[in-house]
Amino acid sequence: MSEGGVNSSEAIDRAVLSSLRELQEEGEPDIVAEIGGIFLKHSPEKIDAIEKAAENGDAKGLQIAAHNLKSSSAYVGAMRLSTLSKELEQMGRSQEMEGSKEKARLLKEEYLRAQAALKTEMESGSSKAPN
Repeated sequence: MSEGGVNSSEAIDRAVLSSLRELQEEGEPDIVAEIGGIFLKHSPEKIDAIEKAAENGDAKGLQIAAHNLKSSSAYVGAMRLSTLSKELEQMGRSQEMEGSKEKARLLKEEYLRAQAALKTEMESGSSKAPN
C-alpha cells in the first residue's frame, strides 16, 4: 500500500479519487460523484451475493461476485475492500471455502466503512468542483 497504507479512518484512497478528478471536464457533473454513485448503487447486491455464496458453500458464485466487487471497489479507491474481494475470489476459484463466511462478514464491515468514506468524499468533492 502507498504511504503506509490507508489508516483506520480512511477506507478510501484519496489518491485514486484525485486521479479520477483529473479526468473532470469543466461544466460536466462531478466525476467522483457519478462513479461513486454507481458504485454505491450496485455494490449492495454484490455484497449480498458474496454473503449468500459463502453461506451456501457456492465456490463459483463466490468467485464471480467477489471478482465483480474487486474491480469496482479498486476503481473508487476502496483498496481494502478490493483486497478482501480478491481473497474471496481466490477462495472461490480454488474451492477452498473454509473461512469464507468470516471473510464475507469482514468484507461487509469494510464496505460500510468505504461507503461512509466515499459519501463524505463525494459531498466534499462536489463543493470543490471548478466553476
